[in-house]
Amino acid sequence: MGRKKFPLPNVVLSEYFKLENIIDVYPYGNGHINHTYLVEFPTCKYIIQRINDDVFANPFAVMNNIELVTSHIRKNVIYNGQDARTCVLTTILTKYGQTMAIVNDEYWRCTRFIEEGITYDYTDNPEIFEEAGRAVGLFQRHLDTFQARLLVDTIKNFHNTPNRYNTFLDTIKINRVDRVKECLKEIDFVNERKNKIDVIIKLLHERKIPRRVTHNDTKLNNIMIDKVTNKALGLIDLDTVMKGSLLYDYGDALRCGASTAEEDDVNLDNVKVNMEFFKVFTRGYLSEVKGIIVDEEIKKLVYSFFLMCFEVGMRFLTDYIDGDRYFKLTHEQKQKRPNINLERAKNQLKLAYEVEKNYQELTTIVNEILSQLGYRIVLDPEEII
Repeated sequence: MGRKKFPLPNVVLSEYFKLENIIDVYPYGNGHINHTYLVEFPTCKYIIQRINDDVFANPFAVMNNIELVTSHIRKNVIYNGQDARTCVLTTILTKYGQTMAIVNDEYWRCTRFIEEGITYDYTDNPEIFEEAGRAVGLFQRHLDTFQARLLVDTIKNFHNTPNRYNTFLDTIKINRVDRVKECLKEIDFVNERKNKIDVIIKLLHERKIPRRVTHNDTKLNNIMIDKVTNKALGLIDLDTVMKGSLLYDYGDALRCGASTAEEDDVNLDNVKVNMEFFKVFTRGYLSEVKGIIVDEEIKKLVYSFFLMCFEVGMRFLTDYIDGDRYFKLTHEQKQKRPNINLERAKNQLKLAYEVEKNYQELTTIVNEILSQLGYRIVLDPEEII
């Protein structure tokens, strides 16, 4: 019998496993950055990924951040009497005891597949989304005693919105592929809000809010939910773990999950804030960060929802003007939706506008939750961005 053929090179697989014990290997998930494969054995499964070193120029720093953070979470989970195998990623070492295998100048890593959990690309179940809020809050609770200064910024200025805005302006000036004329309305929308985008950066710089560990990609499919109990387990896909503000994770999760439309929906009439999902996520989140979150962070919760929609919309717009160099298009997208990054930009900027428009109502919802959970702070519902 001949040796099995897998879509993953045997030389990579053999860094971690005996090839004859493998049942199957196949591509897994729908991530756009790393190449991901599921490796199946008779009694267990593992995830192998090729780290995209175009995006992450220092894979060693990425893995060091992940190991530091998961080790800290694991200690807390075990101390609380929970099963660390289900609540935090476990890195599998190579046969040489390393966290990465380097094969043909490519960087590969392996983790245990958490069979007890499930992730969702989308949910219409508010109970699941409330658990997502709890998971993001739990991430902060577990890492409250971790020294964020230990982490390397693997993507510089990732959520430095003013820096992103300067890049946006430079891209307009260069106008590499002559697309500026196609998006003048969106450019005006961004420019009209240029004085609203430095709030969190200033608070961090002035040390009015703490610099914490942030996940930086808290979309729903990076949140693990228990298959049986539907309770939060934890966060996966930790490549962008860095120093920052918890407001980034809170706002980005709402950007992805509390919209009434998909991120690339071209009908902007569909794009509104899902008030129920905003409420349940915030309730789940604040129930976990009570005693950790400070008043200045609470005051900017709704603002962070606006900021993350605005920042991501601006990034899509910047990339469209620049010729789709970062959010690269697949062959199918180039054929069917060549303007998809502009469509995404319009979508996200519309959502930012909807947060602005409903700012007082959203603040009132937060106040109701703060009261229910026994917080002492009351936000000013008359405040505007």
